[in-house]
Amino acid sequence: MKILKLIFLLILVFATQSGCDQKNFANHPVAKKAVLDLRDWNFETMGNVPLNGEWRIDWENWSPKEDLTTVDYTMVPGHWTNSNSEKYPTGYATLSLTILLPENAKNLYLQNGVTRNAFEILIENNSIFQSGTIGKSISTEIPKLKVQTVALPDSKDQRIHLSLKISCFHYHNCGVATPYTIGNHSGINKLYLETISRDVFVFASLITLAFFHFVLYLFWRDEKTHIYFATVCFLAAVRLLSIGETRILYNYLPEGIYETIVRINGISFVLLYLAFVLYVKEIYHAPEYNLVYRTNYGIALLLFLALPLDIISFSKFLGAHLVLSLFGLLGLLYPIIHGVILRKPGSKFFLFSVVATISLFSLDILTEFAKRGIPYLAQYGFLVFGLSQALFIAERMIENFRNKERLKQEKENAEAKVKFKTSFLSTMSHEIRTPMNGILGMTQMLQQTELTEEQKEYLNLIKFSGDNLLLLVNDILDLTKLESGQFELHLEPISVRRLLHDCINIFKTQSDKNKLKVELEFVNEPPAFLITDQRRFAQILTNLLSNAVKFTEEGSIFVIVESTSIDDKKMRLKVSVKDTGIGIPEERMGNLFQPFSQVHSHLTEKTVGTGLGLAITKKIIEEMGGSISVQSIYGRGSNFTFQFDAEASFESIEGDVISTSNEMVKKTNWDSKLAEKYPLKILIADDDPINQKVSSLFLKKLGYTALQSENGEKTLDMIRTHLPDLVFLDIQMPDMDGITVTKCVRKSTSIEKQPVIVALTANVLEEEKQRCLSGGMDDFMTKPLLLHDLDFMIRKWAKKDLLPSNL
Repeated sequence: MKILKLIFLLILVFATQSGCDQKNFANHPVAKKAVLDLRDWNFETMGNVPLNGEWRIDWENWSPKEDLTTVDYTMVPGHWTNSNSEKYPTGYATLSLTILLPENAKNLYLQNGVTRNAFEILIENNSIFQSGTIGKSISTEIPKLKVQTVALPDSKDQRIHLSLKISCFHYHNCGVATPYTIGNHSGINKLYLETISRDVFVFASLITLAFFHFVLYLFWRDEKTHIYFATVCFLAAVRLLSIGETRILYNYLPEGIYETIVRINGISFVLLYLAFVLYVKEIYHAPEYNLVYRTNYGIALLLFLALPLDIISFSKFLGAHLVLSLFGLLGLLYPIIHGVILRKPGSKFFLFSVVATISLFSLDILTEFAKRGIPYLAQYGFLVFGLSQALFIAERMIENFRNKERLKQEKENAEAKVKFKTSFLSTMSHEIRTPMNGILGMTQMLQQTELTEEQKEYLNLIKFSGDNLLLLVNDILDLTKLESGQFELHLEPISVRRLLHDCINIFKTQSDKNKLKVELEFVNEPPAFLITDQRRFAQILTNLLSNAVKFTEEGSIFVIVESTSIDDKKMRLKVSVKDTGIGIPEERMGNLFQPFSQVHSHLTEKTVGTGLGLAITKKIIEEMGGSISVQSIYGRGSNFTFQFDAEASFESIEGDVISTSNEMVKKTNWDSKLAEKYPLKILIADDDPINQKVSSLFLKKLGYTALQSENGEKTLDMIRTHLPDLVFLDIQMPDMDGITVTKCVRKSTSIEKQPVIVALTANVLEEEKQRCLSGGMDDFMTKPLLLHDLDFMIRKWAKKDLLPSNL
């Protein structure tokens, strides 16, 4: 970047020096009283002379007489004015100058300046050059701007009488805008070539920058600064054709389209202005800058209102518009200077380029109003702008590349952490769910035996506690899914009263009845069944009740339930958990639903837990389309209220159901005679003896005698030997995992009949399910295993004639 800056400064110095290489105009003779004395001037050694100073002006007179007693003078270059500096209106006039030449001055040439609108150059009343057709009215004048070099006839008395017949009816500012220059052949040729080369150099530089950044935009479409900058450079280059020193565009255009070109020139300025504002906005796009940008848009678009006006009115509007645009550009300094203060990458270069641009527009305005200026500096203003912006974009791109590399590294580190976290959670889930399969499985088997009412109540509490323990194990997995957007609800009809009573009863048994009362109240009759996610509903209520019991040593806890009908199908269920506990300090309410945040962390004996409960609760409720709120008075208790909408039914629904992503599917109760309806040969492959026992007892309840295997090799042998119809295959086994076994079975040509293989695993992550299915398995079941789930899975594949879906 330092090398680029050095190159830029060298180009800037070169451009300035080349522009100022001519002799300083201040040392040149200046015309006085329409006489320019060059008798002491040596064109060979001292170069060209601009014909600046006082010219005689004869208003509305193309045949002035020499013996007039009263003569008016006007300054050239500049508006045509009289001796009192009063501006003439549009019209026609003759400007005259007598040039006193040195002895032996021969072969002199004249290069005219920009003269509005049509003019004719005469020497000793003999025409030597004409641009357009001069006229005495707007209808007879045909304007044309042309910069040309013409040879001057040799003078016998060492003086030249130069006259300009000018008519100006198509522009509001009339006169000579840039200097006429006299010199010898080599000097004028050098001047013309330098003038052309400056225009071509700046034009080619801007076009190159435009093309280069357009190509960059094609590679980096998300970086719009390139296309805006390319547009600015392209429009600036195009404008040089009409406002450059040589006005190249006007030299090659036919007569009669001057008015059209003036309007096109105004439109090109507006487009350049808008492109520049869009470019700045793309870089500094903070909302506090919008007023500045909108103001500039308004100023730029004002010119279009003047397009239908006549050419004089339009040109006046164009001049005023240039001044107004300059003030608009000054407003753009606000976001740019703010960027410098904030130390944004390349902001200093950007500020420098905008100052150069404002200087450029200022010179445009001076030229527009025919004030004295040095036109070629305006062209270098374009170049300085382009180069400084190129450096700005380069510095910005380098900074972006650095940021992208840093973000890439951070992303890789984050992905590695996520991968480790996912692996850890998968292992943890598997290791905890495996013994839970034995606990809940044997609980289900015990429920099928003869029990007293008291034993049934105890067993129900054991099962309910086991289910809730399993939910707690899933908390961390749930939080991960919720934060990653992979959370899914499993809708099913649930008994509202039964679920609420079960939740209440479990906490009643945990608390001292003499000190703490846990009561359930219904404001009105709830629907008999509500279609929602039973596990998540119980998880929400359990989390809130657990917190209420934890922070309420004595008093009461009320669960208040209110249902409101929304329409024929939908109900809004509102549940409040109100306690008389220690409450929540007001200053800590903001951290209430944050992960790993414990409001009463100072009460160590009260705050056993991960601090995930309320965070998960809030996220689950939001996933269900509901909301949660809290009211609390420190020292007097808290009231957590959540509500959500769900489909409701006041009629009984027999059996359980499972849900798919789009519809509810009935699942029948387990059938002790299922084996008679679907006689199948079933193999259980599991390395855990307790899980084998649970699965075998479940199958026995359904009427099956299961084959058993405790490792991968034995499983393969039993599949080849016994040809089972259905295989429940554990994923993690000591010698060969379940997916490897499945791949071997699918690739084997010696197995006469391919079995249906159902993954049976304690890993509940979605990634694990996809890995199993893509490995050739037909279905997926998670532990702990439920009896009616096993019944359903057998029915599902028996009805499909046991045709594996992944073959």
